[in-house]
Amino acid sequence: MDLRIVEEEDRSDNFKKVFRLEVTSQDDFRTAAVRNLYFWWEGFQPALPKREDFDISRHWATAPSLYLIEVVGPGNYIYRLNGEAVVDIVGASLRGHEISATSPLPELRRLADYFDTIVAGGKCRRCTGIVDVSADKARNFESVDCPLADAAGEIRFILGAIALIE
Repeated sequence: MDLRIVEEEDRSDNFKKVFRLEVTSQDDFRTAAVRNLYFWWEGFQPALPKREDFDISRHWATAPSLYLIEVVGPGNYIYRLNGEAVVDIVGASLRGHEISATSPLPELRRLADYFDTIVAGGKCRRCTGIVDVSADKARNFESVDCPLADAAGEIRFILGAIALIE
């Protein structure tokens, strides 16, 4: 079953429409940055990769599209890192921001719920949709969100990539 969630409500960021979907294979992805991160993550299956398994020096071409989310607890996350392309697409750097089920911003509450599904399921999920990257042009984007485990097998981070679709 493909869990498909569509968000079209007004937001404070650049996203205008977001589809949240399950990942079926690397063929789901149209951009190299997103596909490459998923391919890396998939290489560890059936186990989950650990945060230490990701070596940024082996992913320089993808680095501007990457972001790292720390799992604090259910419904509570912290945006630890975001590359330059992430900032361009989102419209601001969210580094250090809390993503919470109790946030005053509805889009952050929905994002916390989405992250909860990744942590609970232990599987990558993906998003696609429409984003305003400039005053006069909306573009399509895609992203992938990959859970990373600690030594005990608990999911403690979500490593993601986002890119504009040409």
